[in-house]
Amino acid sequence: MKAVVFGAGGMLGAGLCDEWEGRVGLIPLDHGQCDVCDRTRVREVLGSEKPDIAVLLAGATNVDRCETDPLYAFRANSLGPSVVSQVSRSLGVPVLFVSTIAVFDGDKTSPYTEFDDPSPRSVYGRSKLQGENAVRSFSPDHWIVRTGWLFGGGEKDSKFVPSLLRKAREGGVIRVVRDCVGSPTYTRDLAAAVLKLVDTSPFGLYHVVGGGPAASRFELAREVLEAAGYDPEDAVPCQSSEYPLPAPRPRMEAAESLALRLLDVDLGMPLWRDSLKSYVRTCLHSLLR
Repeated sequence: MKAVVFGAGGMLGAGLCDEWEGRVGLIPLDHGQCDVCDRTRVREVLGSEKPDIAVLLAGATNVDRCETDPLYAFRANSLGPSVVSQVSRSLGVPVLFVSTIAVFDGDKTSPYTEFDDPSPRSVYGRSKLQGENAVRSFSPDHWIVRTGWLFGGGEKDSKFVPSLLRKAREGGVIRVVRDCVGSPTYTRDLAAAVLKLVDTSPFGLYHVVGGGPAASRFELAREVLEAAGYDPEDAVPCQSSEYPLPAPRPRMEAAESLALRLLDVDLGMPLWRDSLKSYVRTCLHSLLR
């Protein structure tokens, strides 16, 4: 299989390319190499490479910037998928689009499935939902994968896990919200599962998240600290209302796949706690105690 990967320069893109290397013929493209909103460039790439699949990972992931700069959000998360899916359809190339559990309002008291109705409250969530709708409308041959609470990347990454460990290294108490729940997911695990999904499952919408029970940000923080050799008690729970941010955060971002269960497909997602320990101890050496 040959895959063009749009957005290969991001955290998930890097993890996917590392995981797929040697198993898939990769054409990884970051934003500088191909702006997914540039129809001419997208057509040039897909027309010349003639891939078996277009993997769309490019997007705006800074949730608070999306809230204060909607044009930034909708250009990357809605227009980009529209362009890629239209060009892909004209060339007969299936599309894999990675979306987010943030398309839901977060009011549910149990994990979201593919059969729950989206109702995003943030600009980020709305822009990603519009991206999903564009892919559905313009590319009949598609997989849409919703995921969330991704961890991965290196020691200088600005995401939750390395940022938390940098705070731990500085010392003192770390306040972490306990009223937001999600399904932590390792980028490499997601990449492996998505490759299996493409090989085994029909086109459609799927939720793919780390195995095991959902966790609050506070519970995730304690697991991170323990894996890195710090005292989990350094994490102190607080309410999200104590840290008002531009974008509203869903209280429930945990997910499960009813669609895969109905198809009797097991993607083999490892327990997120096991993957987290491995990731912290092998990829974040300078941040360990």
